[in-house]
This record gives sequence, C-alpha cells and structure tokens, in this order.
Amino acid sequence: MSRALDKSLKESLKHGDHHSVFLEISNVLIEPSNELLEIELLGKSHILNAQTLVLRDENAVAVPKLRLVQAFVVAQKLLKQFQADSQRVSVEDISRSTAVILLMDPEHLTAANTRKRLIRDTWREEDLQDRLYVEKHLTDSLLTSRLHRHTKSPTLWNHRRWLMEQYRLHNIEVTAEDGLTRTIMISGERHPRNYYAWCHARYLVNTFVLSPSSSQEKISRMIIATQKWCFAHHNDVSGWQFLMFLLDKQPAETSLVFRETLKLAASFKWRNESVWYFLRLVTARGVTNSDKEEFESLRKTLWETAPEDSLEKKTLERAEQWLMVSQWSCS
Repeated sequence: MSRALDKSLKESLKHGDHHSVFLEISNVLIEPSNELLEIELLGKSHILNAQTLVLRDENAVAVPKLRLVQAFVVAQKLLKQFQADSQRVSVEDISRSTAVILLMDPEHLTAANTRKRLIRDTWREEDLQDRLYVEKHLTDSLLTSRLHRHTKSPTLWNHRRWLMEQYRLHNIEVTAEDGLTRTIMISGERHPRNYYAWCHARYLVNTFVLSPSSSQEKISRMIIATQKWCFAHHNDVSGWQFLMFLLDKQPAETSLVFRETLKLAASFKWRNESVWYFLRLVTARGVTNSDKEEFESLRKTLWETAPEDSLEKKTLERAEQWLMVSQWSCS
C-alpha cells in the first residue's frame, strides 16, 4: 500500500471519530487466537457504508485504507506521547498503537523496538510467555497476509528473529517446523524469491533444530515439506536453495530427492533456471552413475525439444557447461 495520501483521503481525515476506528482495528490485531490473521487492505474501489470500520470473516480481515489511516493518526499521537513520557500512556494503548503503526508501515523501526521494550519490561514468567505468544501471532499474521511490503520486510523478519531468541533464552518451547510451514512458506508464496523469509528459515534450523538429539527426524520432516513446496513453486530459486541447505545437513536423503525431482521435471518438462540450478548443483556434488546418466539424458531430451534461442534452451546448455567445469575443477 502506498503511503502517499490523495486529496480525497486527506479531506476524509478531517471528519469522523478516529479513536473509535483505532480501537476497532487494534482490537483485531491484539486479540489472541490460534489462527493467524489473513489481513487485506481495501482501496477506494471497495465502497463500504460509513458504519463499517472493518470487514471480518473468522480469521480473514479486510481494512479499508481510509480506516487504517484514521487509526494511524491516533496511533502516532500515542507513540509520541509515550516517547515524551512513558507514564502518560498505558501499556495496552502503546501495544495497540504500535500494532496499528506496523500494519500501516512495516519498516517503522521505532514501533518494532517499542514492542520489544514492552516484552523486556515483563517480569513474571507466565506473563512473558503470554506476551511472546501474542507478539508472535501479530508478527506472523503481518508476515503471511496479502500485504506486499510486509511479507518481505527486513524489520518484521528481524523482529521475529528477536522473538525466537526470547523463546530460546527463557527456555520456552517453540517449534521450528511450525515456523517453516505456517509462516515462512506462506510468506514465500505471497512474495516469491523472498530472501528474508528463507534466511530466517536457515536461522531456525541452525538455532533450534541442529542442536537437539532428535534433529535427524526434524530435518527429514523439513526436507519432505520443503520438497513439496518446491514442487508446487518450481520457479522459485529461494526454495530450492533452502532444500539444498537441508540436504547438506542430511546427505543420505539427497539421492531420493534428486531422483524424484528428475522424475517430475521429465513429467512436466521443466526447463526453468531454478529447477536446473538445483539439479546441476546436486549432480556436481556427487551422485551415482545411474543418476548422472538420467540427469544427462533428461537434460539432452529437454534441450532438443526446447524452442531455438529460448531462455529455456540456454538454461539447459548452461547446466551442461557448469557441470563440465565443476568436474574439471575437481579432477
């Protein structure tokens, strides 16, 4: 959503009860729930009556742009009051205001840091666990909703990483696999080639999966989930790179994943760069002779049937050249 306000929107802001709008929107954002919110912002083309502040159907939430800006005006005032004198604004109000601000602007570092401060100021362990849960729910909802700037926001992904560190430091159980499937993969669907999301996935594996004794089973489940995601989004190189990262942790599973990928590439005639980046990389790192022969046979077949001078044909040519160079450098 653009942060620029047109004339009609500015005129509308001169009227209405902004505070009631602020309360309505913030109620939705801070409400505890087991299901992540699916938030969508509505433009002027969606005409609602004057009494409708937020549209909601279970966890699906639609917020008109005008209403969000009205709530943002109130939220900004509360945050400035809090910065001037933290005693003038209640914890609940500052929690509400920073949630609204982050919905409006995911790169608002002051709002994110203020929410961190609220968590750090929580003394009782029971209260801390509840606050972390609510914070994670809001953050994950913003990261997975159909909000283009939020899904790839470095500020929000860094905030989530900080939250995960709080779980770890306070020995509160958190599931990395859940973060991968419910947050990272959904965010990756919303915003393809989502560098920040997949970097966060690597962090989760390195921090929460590799250290416990049961890491082998967890990695296996994550490989299966990631392979499934890659097959459904075969043009997204970020997913394939993460799958390669997981296979490096558990090389014994590489051959099966490689053969299944070859089989699907043959069935659907995949010639795109992302798939062949993965296939050529696995082949160069070492596969059985039969797997290597199947790789070359498929590459040649797809190359011969690709349109002349097409990007797909060049991709398959580069796969052969890259593999030859890799073999030469290793010999």
